[in-house]
Amino acid sequence: MTGVPNHDAPSPNEEAAREIRYPANHVLGILDTQQAADAAVAALTSGGFMESEIQIGTGAEMGDRLDAATGRRGLAHVLIRFAEWIGATNEEIETKNRYEQAMRENRFVLSVAAPTPERKQQAAQILRQQGAHTVSFLGTHTIEHLVPPR
Repeated sequence: MTGVPNHDAPSPNEEAAREIRYPANHVLGILDTQQAADAAVAALTSGGFMESEIQIGTGAEMGDRLDAATGRRGLAHVLIRFAEWIGATNEEIETKNRYEQAMRENRFVLSVAAPTPERKQQAAQILRQQGAHTVSFLGTHTIEHLVPPR
């Protein structure tokens, strides 16, 4: 091995952890302020969700990362990129773009793991009570809009 090791470079595990994947079986919602996002996280954890089941995205940098990713691998990734390149759209691309735009506008996108119908309903209800809008459930093969975009 030659040269000086770069200890500041992310390890392969850190890089993989930062990879944006399609959030199958997650409820996503948009909150407009940091205070609302903090209150929603508190309500979710009080409601039985673990902090590890909740992710928050905001800001132009996160929007750029989401834009750069399809969340898919292999042929699905190639097909999505091709569709974007030719200007075709589908519900998944439109939903992704909606959440990406919210982050660019410095809104807060909360993603909550919801592997069962009961957890999906509970997460959606808590997010609605905390003022979330554009709440969607991203299933493995479906997208269900629980609170329509505004």
